[in-house]
Amino acid sequence: MAVLDRKELEESPLSDLHAIASELGIEGFRLLRRDKLIDAIAGGDGGNGGSAAEEERPQRRRSRGGRSRQRKPAATQEKEAAEEPPEPEQEEETGEPRSGVLDILPNGSGFMRPQAFAHSDDDVYVSPAQIRRCELRPGDEIEGPVRPPRRNERHPSLVRVDKVNGGDAEGRDEDRKRFDDLTPVFAGKKRPAADGLDGVPYGRGSRVAVGGPPGSGITTTLRRIVASLAEVGDDLEVTLVLAGARPEEVTEWKRDAKVSVVGGAFDHPVEEQAQAAEMAVERGKRAVEQGRDAAVVIDSLDALPPSVARRVFGAARATEEGGTLTVVASTGLAGEPMRLATTRIVLEPYDGQQPKLAPASGTLRSDLLKGK
Repeated sequence: MAVLDRKELEESPLSDLHAIASELGIEGFRLLRRDKLIDAIAGGDGGNGGSAAEEERPQRRRSRGGRSRQRKPAATQEKEAAEEPPEPEQEEETGEPRSGVLDILPNGSGFMRPQAFAHSDDDVYVSPAQIRRCELRPGDEIEGPVRPPRRNERHPSLVRVDKVNGGDAEGRDEDRKRFDDLTPVFAGKKRPAADGLDGVPYGRGSRVAVGGPPGSGITTTLRRIVASLAEVGDDLEVTLVLAGARPEEVTEWKRDAKVSVVGGAFDHPVEEQAQAAEMAVERGKRAVEQGRDAAVVIDSLDALPPSVARRVFGAARATEEGGTLTVVASTGLAGEPMRLATTRIVLEPYDGQQPKLAPASGTLRSDLLKGK
């Protein structure tokens, strides 16, 4: 752990001071006043935080008198866990090793989720101190030993981070690229065209909008695109996000698609589908930073909140310094997605035959697309 001077400690939020005190093994740190806690961390109390805590304990006990204790809903427990992080375990060799994808909350804490795109009872709490120390980002795949939850804790906690995206957490490249710092450019490498879409080529890093009137074959077209992406091989990470789909279509997608399928039907909470879309894109960004290619297919962009739809669709790009993130999304015929897409696949009204491309279809800078 990096050594913190007193000024840094005084400027740190209380939750961070608690995390540091726990890792230092200071007893009763949660019962200390802020100034006493800083003294204990800085060494001013010689590590005797326990006695000071004992002085304050009677007052705390009186303040709790007469309250009835009721079990809180799971959602409320996780929210409170995010607001006041549980004590991280002092770094030891013990603990069951686990891995998962990191989801970072607004307050700086996070959860290592074994199911990358959804909440589950197996989620593992990750403290803000660990996230900062290892410079973790949303969508990172992390691994490390885990301790069971203590009293009043809903989730187990990560003891330490051993691996990040398959590499040693301590020996990572300090020059790790940041997605937002990479230079976006038009796609230059062509992807194999799906059946019937030879007239609208797209490439690695394209932003593809698929639209048309109801019944024009949008879902059929997306199925062809997903099938063509699945044939690329292991070098391309493909995720299909379902948002607002019919329940029957969700079943068909999960049975037929040879890629990861996340999200859900229109009767599921919009928040869950939005989270799945954002996490899929964050996973794609981490691949781009490592120089790899990723693709996210969304059905449909219109079912997501506008701010989320803008972020996930706008993340598509090829980069000069890293890899590429391709986003293919079904959407309406009007509005921002069609205007901001680099490839527009517009379908004619259904005529009882195969989907047909409308004249509005086209690709920006198609002259740059070379090879495969």
